[in-house]
Amino acid sequence: MTLNIINLPGEPAPGIIRGSSSVIIRPYHARQNSTKNKIILHQHMINLLISGTKTITYLEGTVTIHEGEFLILSKGNCLTSEMLPNQDVFSSILLYFDNDLLTDFFIKYNSSMEKEKDIEQKPYLIFKQDPFIVNYISSLSLLMQSGKVLGEEFNRLKLDELLLYLCKQYPGKLHSLLVLSKDNTDMQLRRAVESNIDHSITVEELAFLCNSSISTFKRRFKNSYGTSPRKWLLQQKMEFAAGLLRHPEERPGIVYQKLGYENHSSFTQSFKQHYGVTPKEYQDQNMNVKP
Repeated sequence: MTLNIINLPGEPAPGIIRGSSSVIIRPYHARQNSTKNKIILHQHMINLLISGTKTITYLEGTVTIHEGEFLILSKGNCLTSEMLPNQDVFSSILLYFDNDLLTDFFIKYNSSMEKEKDIEQKPYLIFKQDPFIVNYISSLSLLMQSGKVLGEEFNRLKLDELLLYLCKQYPGKLHSLLVLSKDNTDMQLRRAVESNIDHSITVEELAFLCNSSISTFKRRFKNSYGTSPRKWLLQQKMEFAAGLLRHPEERPGIVYQKLGYENHSSFTQSFKQHYGVTPKEYQDQNMNVKP
């Protein structure tokens, strides 16, 4: 199985309300259902759902929102699934914002907020779309339809408007997001290893990227994945290779390079040890199997 990881917010695309890296506002549309997309959120995200159904899975659990709801997601790793409304178009507006902006917001408006003593630390917050939120979504839609490029100050004002309203309507609830806003070392580890499956990289180098000793890195890895880094990386590389080889245009002489192997022979040896056949034999067998 090919491990496709989507990094968000990613590069700016046509149609977004552009600002600096701290605030991004963009529309999102999908014309087909999707299941368990592997997502790394590098910033917090507000998902203002317009049509369709969205399911989010974190380590802490799974939540589904429908039309008439929206959610705020803490940055980190998650799986997302989208269901179109009656074969129509899935649609939402996304707002991305970073830790510094969130901290600035709470400092700026701290005196006017209530705080909860016991904050439930979930990586997501769900809200109903009341008339104010419906009008807020409409205003963003009109701005994006105009095609005008708006500045960072405007983006911050629109985000502050929404966050401040939520703080007034749901006192203390947003503070759980602030508690989760610190960089998570486990997320850092996952991002490092899962982003390097198709690269030639050693366990020692991964530990270095995570600013960790090798022994600590291996211990954290075992806690997260239940196996050693070498075994996990080999398993992922072989699944990645098998997925590529099921396509006739992906020849073994090309696949080994995509997986970061230095030569064809070492790739062939690893593949045969894992699947019991050479990459060429595996490809021939799978191309001859009719769906």
